[in-house]
Amino acid sequence: MKFKHFLTVAGMALVLALPFAALANEGGAALKHAEVNTADRDQINRGLTVFTEVCMGCHSAKYVTYKSLIDYPEIGLTREAVDELRGDKPITSGLISDLSPEDATVSYGKVPPDLSLIVNARRGGANYVYSILTGFEKDPDGKIPDGTFNEYFPGHRIAMPDPLGWLDHDEADTAVLEAQAKDVAAFLTFIGDPHQNERHAIGKYVMIFLILLTIVLYLLKKEVWKDIKH
Repeated sequence: MKFKHFLTVAGMALVLALPFAALANEGGAALKHAEVNTADRDQINRGLTVFTEVCMGCHSAKYVTYKSLIDYPEIGLTREAVDELRGDKPITSGLISDLSPEDATVSYGKVPPDLSLIVNARRGGANYVYSILTGFEKDPDGKIPDGTFNEYFPGHRIAMPDPLGWLDHDEADTAVLEAQAKDVAAFLTFIGDPHQNERHAIGKYVMIFLILLTIVLYLLKKEVWKDIKH
């Protein structure tokens, strides 16, 4: 029953996000390619670290519970690590930001979106997340105030401040920025569909089975019809 409830809630969230997905990146630059690997435990864990230390200052991922961080082998955190991460929050609670909706509205004019399904809800998926995180620049036309211009956001003006803006934009820090943006994109890609690796692995065996079944059925057909004149 809990599983069915989760599917219902997740499905409703995705349906509500679809209208925004159709608008994603309209008016923005072509997205950059994010090299993410949802089977790479190190990359996903680095992304989790950046998400909890930086992104959760404003955003939540309420469909990902602290318990799931233990259960998912791609994350594979120990109970002790999760307990340290969650503090006094229940282990069944989602990754909820400490920023209240009221404070968020005052600071940004709107409540920052939940990121549990953001990769599925935005055209470009992981590429969209990666591009947004690395797209903060000065407006070349000087019309949009510094800190609110994003090359890849539709219309270029974004309410979200640069989450990795503490980095200086020299060559070394740019590499760190891009690496952390890729790690966050990988983590969000994984939590948006945490069973994708298992499904892909099973899919290979299903394809092999279907190929073998096709061969057997073809040979059987030849055997049954061999004495029939056409």
